[in-house]
Amino acid sequence: MKFVLDDEELSKLMERTAGKGGDFFDAEMAIAIFETDQKTIERIVPEPLIPSAIPFATAFIAKYPKTSFGSVYNEAALSIGVEYEEEPGSYCLTMPVTEDMACILGREIFGFPKKIADEISMITTENGVKGSYVRKNVELMNLSMSFDREVEIDEFSEIMRLLTSQKLEDKEWEVVSYNFKFFLNPELTGFDYKPRLVKQVTTFRPTSKIKLSSNFDLRLGSSDCDHLADVTVKKPIIGFYGIFNNTMHPGEVVAEVEDLEFMRYAFSKIDYL
Repeated sequence: MKFVLDDEELSKLMERTAGKGGDFFDAEMAIAIFETDQKTIERIVPEPLIPSAIPFATAFIAKYPKTSFGSVYNEAALSIGVEYEEEPGSYCLTMPVTEDMACILGREIFGFPKKIADEISMITTENGVKGSYVRKNVELMNLSMSFDREVEIDEFSEIMRLLTSQKLEDKEWEVVSYNFKFFLNPELTGFDYKPRLVKQVTTFRPTSKIKLSSNFDLRLGSSDCDHLADVTVKKPIIGFYGIFNNTMHPGEVVAEVEDLEFMRYAFSKIDYL
């Protein structure tokens, strides 16, 4: 973008973006939902979020070949199941990407814990999919998923409804993300403002049949800067692969938290050795 916009340029930009979300077209996604350790979730989930009754986590690897905001990139993520005021959702622990604008927009607007990856790759065959996430020369996620069967969108939507306890309509479903948005102050003594809990909803729309996996292999690694292996993969719940048209809706601030209470959770987005 230019260093400064004139009145017409600013008006057109605000008209195009204000109150609107981002769209992802033909997103290729491999998603693994698994049971993890309850004590781990209780340790790493900040208030006012509370851990879900069943300790589960979700990992995915995705390719985004076309978006409404111009970025083309790959992404990985690891999140854990939580609730806020009795509404289920996910608390994202890490969301590496391969493109700088995707990193900046996700972090600065919504609070997603994004970092730039060395490599995020995914190879798909008729029988399965393999994906990998590497950062600072360490493989932090390796997902190998063999396909058991292929299901129609209606059947898959019913499976997701039972798993998420959410109402699904028109062959689509919503994923609620809870992120903490904050900036450390220039003095490095606290925050510029009280950390804000942001609720953001993304709508997933499968474009074709979904391939299911009941016994995927997910391996999470750790380094000095990234600690994905803290989240134990105890037992697969379900894995699936498909092509989706997704809409990332604008978020909203639903709570603020006290500085000192949140400070211990504030460094997962930073490589602070």
